[in-house]
Amino acid sequence: MLFCPRALRRALRCGNSRSLLVDLFFILLFILACSVVASHLHGDPPSRGNDIEDEVLAQPNMLQRVIHDDVVKVRRPPEAQLNQPTRRRMEHARMSSRGRKEIDGVSYPLLNSAGNFIPIRRIVHVDLKGGAWRMGFFNETFRMLKLLGATGILLEWEDMFPFSGRLAAAVNGDAYSREQVNQILEGARTNGLKVIPLVQTFGHLEWILKLEQFAHLREAAAYPQVICFSSDEAWQLLQEMIDEVMSVHAKFGMQFFHMGADEVFQIGYCNSTLEAMRRHGSKERAMLWHMARVAEHIKRNADMPVSVLAWHDMLVEVAEDDLRMYRLPDLIEPVLWSYAEDLSQYLSPGTWFALKPFGKVWGASAFKGADGPMRYSSNPIHYIRNNEAWTMQLTANYKDFDLIQGLVITGWSRYDHMAILCELFPVAVPALAMSLESVIEGRMMNAEYPKTSRLLRCTAPVDPGFVVGCQFPGARVYELINEFWSQHEQMRRYVDTDFDFNGWLSEFAIRRLYSSPMYVEKVLRFIEFYLTPMQRLRDELRIEMNKVFFNDTVNEFIETYVEKDVKLLEERRRLGTQIFEQRHFAKRPFVVKPSNGV
Repeated sequence: MLFCPRALRRALRCGNSRSLLVDLFFILLFILACSVVASHLHGDPPSRGNDIEDEVLAQPNMLQRVIHDDVVKVRRPPEAQLNQPTRRRMEHARMSSRGRKEIDGVSYPLLNSAGNFIPIRRIVHVDLKGGAWRMGFFNETFRMLKLLGATGILLEWEDMFPFSGRLAAAVNGDAYSREQVNQILEGARTNGLKVIPLVQTFGHLEWILKLEQFAHLREAAAYPQVICFSSDEAWQLLQEMIDEVMSVHAKFGMQFFHMGADEVFQIGYCNSTLEAMRRHGSKERAMLWHMARVAEHIKRNADMPVSVLAWHDMLVEVAEDDLRMYRLPDLIEPVLWSYAEDLSQYLSPGTWFALKPFGKVWGASAFKGADGPMRYSSNPIHYIRNNEAWTMQLTANYKDFDLIQGLVITGWSRYDHMAILCELFPVAVPALAMSLESVIEGRMMNAEYPKTSRLLRCTAPVDPGFVVGCQFPGARVYELINEFWSQHEQMRRYVDTDFDFNGWLSEFAIRRLYSSPMYVEKVLRFIEFYLTPMQRLRDELRIEMNKVFFNDTVNEFIETYVEKDVKLLEERRRLGTQIFEQRHFAKRPFVVKPSNGV
């Protein structure tokens, strides 16, 4: 009470006791002191906040070191990082909330618990230049793609789009109408799939240049692949093509447009291109000039902001200064494509380095159409390994770019417009489902695909072969084509290696109708054994394929892959039967020399 005023000390006295008022006074002092201390602690100085922020910023690097150290300790190869069991969203804490990157509302990058990259956009390629679908197949397939984890489709119309004007002369006789195109795009939108149109604007223009009325627009007169891109007439044709497709897609939302531009095998043949090369100083610069003006045309004429995609292969062999001279990094997002099982041989660090000027890039794997031009049966393991390899590539390189926009899972119907049909879409559905599951998990699945098995209602093999009873659009076509492939393999082994078939029903024997009836009778039984199921499969395939594809596709597939086996066996049966029923045979020599002895 030494520093308390005298009046207050008097007020606190109460007879000889001051306990009650004194106690109340000290309680009030204690509460006041606590309040002052609390307010002081609550107001952290700026340095304290900065220290905490520094700790948070350091966490991702610490986490990366822990993951790296664990891998080193067990001495696993890089592939082992794909074998981690779970998927997690791991946001980079080093970015403030203001600077956090997102793709379609999802924080970027999306990584699993092992730090493996998961593409947020997963785009399935629908290639209509072969095996184009009937209208009823689109919506049920779109629903399936959404369930499998796709976020969009890359729609390559080629000659199935109902172009007007002079382009109408090149349109497929089975092409969709404008109303049907609208229905297809509306179906994709209804199922939550964003559509990216793909229009080739450089090479792969066989569908136009094969025709007599457009042959004068070829870059090289002998080859209907590359357009004479510097020609004014060719440029006008390309603009018409782009504008027609954009006008339809814009009504349904068009965030991206793919201009193709891969595999331009001929440059520097037509006079207009030679002049462009002279004007720009090199073949590469003339090519970049054309790609730049195509991208500029798309961006300028679109009704909304559009990013332009282009395949990467024509961009990696040019100088960075030339890329920047034509503003390609500002105009184009390259799509790196490679469909091999081991991408380390095909996507070298140099390829990624060459594309560093581009802040945004894509990857492109495959689920069909990349296992040989005559592959028509299921071989999922090739595509699964390709997609697993893409997870490794994206994980190793995503930090070098502003954004890896997504992964396009391509499904080519032909190697080019003039090639034969390869795997039809239903045949590749299990490969697509398993590849998507692996990509979404960001790891190797070790032949166990629970989501695929649940959605397809079957456990499809990863190796060549098939299983009966799956439930997905076109499943019966999948079964019949793979069953035919199995029969074909057995039949070819018999025809190529059988002792009796090659000894007594050879090409020579059937041409001369000359053989042993006893052996021929035996061979005829085996021919019937192989021929009967093949005829049944041919007839069933016609019925089931017609539910999914146009008649032209059905006829082409059966003529290419089925009829040659059936015809071989039918011919041997017919001529073998003649030999068996024959009772007399010619004497040798069969080739009679002229009477003059010459």
